[in-house]
Amino acid sequence: TEDEVETILIDVRNHKECQIGAFAPGISIDPQTKTFAQFPQWVKENTGSETATSEVSAKAAVTSPSPLLLNNKRILMYCTGGIRCEKASAYIRQVVPQNKGIYHLKGGIHKYLEEFGQDALSSNKESENVNGGSKGRSDDGECLFAGKNFVFDRRGALDAKGHGVGEEECGKDPSNRSTVIGKCQYCTDPYDTFHPENICTVCREPILICEKCQLDLNQKQRSLRGLTPLTLNSSDRVEDTTENESNCRVEYHCEDHSHLNTCYFTSLHGFSVTELEKQLEQLQLKNKDLEGIGKKGKQKRRTLRKQIDKIEACMKQKLNNGKYEDATLEPAMQCRHCGSSTCTSDCWGFHGGNTRMVNKSKKNQGGDGGAVEVVELKKHRQRSRVPSNQRPAKRLKRQSDISEIEVLHLSNPPSQHQNEANLRVPPPVVRVLRSGVKGRWCGKTVHWVLNNDFVECLHGLTQEERDEGLDQLIAAGLIRVNGVPPEASDVVLRNMDTIERIVHWHEPPISVPSKISLTTHTLPESILSSNGEATVGPLLYCINKPPSVPIYPAGPYYANSLLLMVEAQEGLPPKTLIPLHRIDRATSGLLLCANMSSVARVIQGRMTSSSKDDEKNPPVRKLYLARVKGKFPAMSSESPTITEECASIASFAWCGDENNIIEVNAPIAVQLESSESKDNEDESASNTMMHRTVRGDGKHSISRFKLISYDTNTNQSLISCAPITGRGHQLRVHLQLIGFPIHNDVEYGGTVNVESVKEQKRLSAQSMLDVTAATSECLHEESVTTREVGSAVQMCKCCSGGLEGIKASYNSAQLLGCGHAIDLHAYKYCISFEQKGRNDSKEEKSRVASCDKKDHEDETATSMEFSTDLPSWASSCIGLTRNRFSWLK
Repeated sequence: TEDEVETILIDVRNHKECQIGAFAPGISIDPQTKTFAQFPQWVKENTGSETATSEVSAKAAVTSPSPLLLNNKRILMYCTGGIRCEKASAYIRQVVPQNKGIYHLKGGIHKYLEEFGQDALSSNKESENVNGGSKGRSDDGECLFAGKNFVFDRRGALDAKGHGVGEEECGKDPSNRSTVIGKCQYCTDPYDTFHPENICTVCREPILICEKCQLDLNQKQRSLRGLTPLTLNSSDRVEDTTENESNCRVEYHCEDHSHLNTCYFTSLHGFSVTELEKQLEQLQLKNKDLEGIGKKGKQKRRTLRKQIDKIEACMKQKLNNGKYEDATLEPAMQCRHCGSSTCTSDCWGFHGGNTRMVNKSKKNQGGDGGAVEVVELKKHRQRSRVPSNQRPAKRLKRQSDISEIEVLHLSNPPSQHQNEANLRVPPPVVRVLRSGVKGRWCGKTVHWVLNNDFVECLHGLTQEERDEGLDQLIAAGLIRVNGVPPEASDVVLRNMDTIERIVHWHEPPISVPSKISLTTHTLPESILSSNGEATVGPLLYCINKPPSVPIYPAGPYYANSLLLMVEAQEGLPPKTLIPLHRIDRATSGLLLCANMSSVARVIQGRMTSSSKDDEKNPPVRKLYLARVKGKFPAMSSESPTITEECASIASFAWCGDENNIIEVNAPIAVQLESSESKDNEDESASNTMMHRTVRGDGKHSISRFKLISYDTNTNQSLISCAPITGRGHQLRVHLQLIGFPIHNDVEYGGTVNVESVKEQKRLSAQSMLDVTAATSECLHEESVTTREVGSAVQMCKCCSGGLEGIKASYNSAQLLGCGHAIDLHAYKYCISFEQKGRNDSKEEKSRVASCDKKDHEDETATSMEFSTDLPSWASSCIGLTRNRFSWLK
């Protein structure tokens, strides 16, 4: 029956609120949260949907021992005012569908006490006698809530029995006070009063500390700081004398930070160098213990690191002065919020509200004389998020990359390193590949990481051969941890470690012209006027990217990346150009780059902007050209077909002014390919680990296509394409879906000449072998020794395996086989800008947007258009003109 359903009572409030008052103390469940943001995690951990690994679940283990605590239960909840319960109940209904009912106290504890508290007991006494009791009370007529109700204002907490009664009146009459359920954190004596000065010095969380423990801690900390003990009278109270006026404000530590009660103090005044050394040693040990838990301990490590730096700076100052200053003469500890030395911590949070309110109150108390000290509002520096490329770690990585490029001579124009077959093959070098330890690597051995996440270094070997190969790499000094070769492969990695591999680096060839075509443009001043950054020189580079060339260093490519070659060709320093969007390696066409971060932010902001009108009037228009197999439909009577398995999730429709544009709507998802596909000799196998497919759980994707011309001799069609959304491989997937795969795109249904592909792979491998044989000395970094260079060359598969070793190390597309170049070309882009301060009418905006390219580049323009030359496979079409390529609207 319904009455037999197990019922649980959850206190949705934070732990500090539960400490001083609750319904059914000891029975209601306290999730032990510090903020309400931690409550969803507690719910997940107590429904079995997540492993209980957080601190919240560890502390709440006493009250919620079962990982299925919330399943198949009737759940009752309460909070201070009912708002948190409304959010929590909605969330639990979603996460725990197998509940037996979820209920919460309407109006929360506050509303309950207004109705059933002390005032209600007095006013409704007569009605209770008539009705034989009241809903919400126990049988003896008492309120069911015990203790105090925590409130977020200067009152701090209201007594359950004295709710609605003044604090002074409640304190005078003991009968107005409820049972004290709170306990002092240090001595566990009954105590339930939060004072504004009794906060954790680490996290500033309010804590319960009785007066006796406050005095004991004050005496102990004064002794640590070398101050004279406080003078007590016969009543064990501090005598109010100027001798005892202390610059030592006692510092407390909450339960979470009790392990830091001997080594973490906000004020370091009075501590001797010896005492500071003890604190420093303890903090360093605790920080080291946190290094093995990855991202979960990031904030804790940061807190300890700041304190360590603070102590080191204090010690340095004391040692440089050459003398120990008298602690009693040092300045008093100041409030971290208002900066006053006499503040009692009532200027912040729910205790005091705003500092200006405190000032106003003190001025009123001082009268016209103004003798009362006015708290000056502490000036906080406006914090602004530093751009990602300007953060210290990013700047250091950038400098390291530039240094490597210069030392290894990786930045050269495309005409350099080209052979007679017009293949660009850079000479091999010895590189040091570095990677910071990731969260999932913490606590794992070097052997485990190399065997699981760096399988390419020992690809194609059995497990036994891999183990032997890893031992050889470590023995040869080609594996480093923090710059030092590990003694064995079972060395455990810790957080913040760096793992390095020394490799003999070969790059697969690319087919690239001796000079890469590009044009330069400048943005109108009206668009950049709000950035406040000087605009010197060309700001935008419109590059015509050849196929088979990656944009930036990735995978086996570094010197053969487009940006490095263009920078060398144009005389720019390395890492100058910033790509504004991406384009597949196998695709050719337009790539926009900027040489200033302000320009990049403007363009990328338009490319990533989204609004309801974007599909009708997108801020960026893109037009691609593609050559596909078969005669592409030109009218509705020639509609394509979609396979039965995709018919329920994909669709197409005819659109355009002449109803000659096909719009395909099909969700696209990533399908991870197995690494075993690299061993497949089938030339049509996928060349990527991130294959895309049409699937119901994919992302919303829309593309438009239009026939331009059809060649009956080759049975191929030239079409224009427009991606309305920006998913990876979107045009390629949608064209395969409607039965017209792109020519040479073997990954998505295209075909190639297998014999010519095999010959091209042989020529590419042979060119790499020839360049390796012609390289007499390998360039390397200074940190790599001559012995390590020799070991890297000796263990290189490309050098020891010859042609077969090279073919085994790279896939078909990387050796210019199938899939390295497809007939898809990014032809032109049009970017619209929103000028600040302009209130043009719709007609005016339409007129400006329809102007030609020259008008786009003047000061009043709102859009810019960029285009490239036609690819060779498109320009060969008879009667083809640039006017045939219109935007697909």
